[in-house]
Amino acid sequence: MKNIKLAITLSTMLLASTVVHAETLTLTDSLNIANGSSPQVKKAEAAKDEAGWKKVEAYSVFMPRVTLGGSHLLDEKFMLQRVTLGGPPTTIEMIQPYTIWTARAEWLVFDGLANWDKYKSMSYGASAAEKEADWAKFQVSQETKMKFYKALAAIELEKVSYQNVKTLEDHLSRAKAFLKSGAGTSFDVLRVEVQLGEAQSETLNAQDNTVLSRQNLLVGLGVEDTGQNLSGELPVPDAQKVANLQKPEKIERLDYQAIADRELAAHKAWLAAYKHWIPKFSLFGQADYYNNISKGLTDQDFNNAYSFGVNMTWNVFDGFASSAQSAQADARQVQAQETTRQAKLKTSFDFDFWKRRYMYSAALYKAKTVDVEKAQESVRLATQSFKAGTRTSSEVLDAELDLFRARAGLVNAQVNASEAFVNLELALGKEL
Repeated sequence: MKNIKLAITLSTMLLASTVVHAETLTLTDSLNIANGSSPQVKKAEAAKDEAGWKKVEAYSVFMPRVTLGGSHLLDEKFMLQRVTLGGPPTTIEMIQPYTIWTARAEWLVFDGLANWDKYKSMSYGASAAEKEADWAKFQVSQETKMKFYKALAAIELEKVSYQNVKTLEDHLSRAKAFLKSGAGTSFDVLRVEVQLGEAQSETLNAQDNTVLSRQNLLVGLGVEDTGQNLSGELPVPDAQKVANLQKPEKIERLDYQAIADRELAAHKAWLAAYKHWIPKFSLFGQADYYNNISKGLTDQDFNNAYSFGVNMTWNVFDGFASSAQSAQADARQVQAQETTRQAKLKTSFDFDFWKRRYMYSAALYKAKTVDVEKAQESVRLATQSFKAGTRTSSEVLDAELDLFRARAGLVNAQVNASEAFVNLELALGKEL
C-alpha cells in the first residue's frame, strides 16, 4: 500500500511539473496565433493574390503586344517554279530567306468594349477577394473566441463533475458507516451508489469534452498539440449591451459586400460574353531583317522589310461555342443575383436570432446565479439541520446535487451567451 501511495505521489509530482512547463494560452494569444497561422486566413490571402493577378491579366489586353522571332535554315531544298520567257520552259528555285529576324507589334483598338467589361469583371472579383480575405480574418477571430470560450466552459464543467463525484463518494462512505451502525439502510447505500455511478460516467464525458474542445481550438489555430493550458475567464453576460441595438439599414458585413461584388463581376462577364458577335479591329506593324542570298549568320547580305496596317476579325460562326459561353455567363449572373438576395435575407434573420438568443441567455444566466446562491444556502441549512438531527443524509445529498446542477446550468448559460454574442457580432460584421 505504501508503494502504491508513493507511486501516486510521484505521478502527481510529474504531472504538476509538466503543467508548470506547458505553454499557457490566453484569448489574446489565441487570436494572434489564429491571424498568423490559420489555414483559412492563408487560403483567403492566397485567393486575394490570385484575384489581383487576374485583374492585371485582364488589363494587359489594353497594351500593345510585341513579339520577336527568327529562323535560320540548316539545310534546304526549295520549291521550284516553272517559268516560260518566250523560249523553252525553265525552272527556278523559289526565293526564300536562309535567315530571318522578325519583330511584330499588334494593338487592339476596338472590340465593342468586351475587354473593358472583362477588366471590370476582374476588378470586382479582386475587390470581392480582398473583402473575403478581411472577412476570413474577422471570422477566424470570432470562431477562435467561441472555441476558446467553449474550452474554458468544458474545464469548468469538468471541475463541477469532479466536485460532484467527491461529494457522492463522501456520502457513500457515510451511508455505509450508518448501515454498519444500524442508523442507515441498504436503500440509502444503493441510492448513493447509483448516483455515484452516473456521476462518474458524466465525469468521463466531461474529461472527453475538455480534451476535444481544447484540440478543436488548436486545430482552428493551425498549431500542434503540445499540451498547452488555457488561461482566462468566461465573459459575464449583460443584456444591456444589446438591448437598444437596432438592425442596421445598410449591411456592413464584408462577406455580404463581397457577394455583391461577385454579382457585379458576373454581370460584367455576361456583358463581355454577349459581345462575341462584334468585329474586332487592331493595328499591326511588322519589321523583318532577312538574308535570302547567303547562308552565313554574319554575312553582309541582309536586307530589311516592313509592313503596317489594320487587321479585322469577325467571328461569324464557331459552331455556337460563343453562344453557349454567353448563355453560361447569363446563368452565372442569375446565380450571383440569387446568392446576394439569399445572403441579405439570412443576414437579417441572423441579427434577430442571435440578439434574442443573447437576451435569453443573459436572463437565464442571471436566474442561474440566483439559483446557485439559493442552492448554496439550501446546502448550508440542510447540513446544519442534519447535524441537529432534523434532516437526513439523503436530504443533504439532494441539496448538494441541486447545487451542482445549478453550477453546471450557470456555466452552460454563460457559454451560450458568449456564443450568441460572438454570432451577433458576426451578423453585424463588427465587434461590439
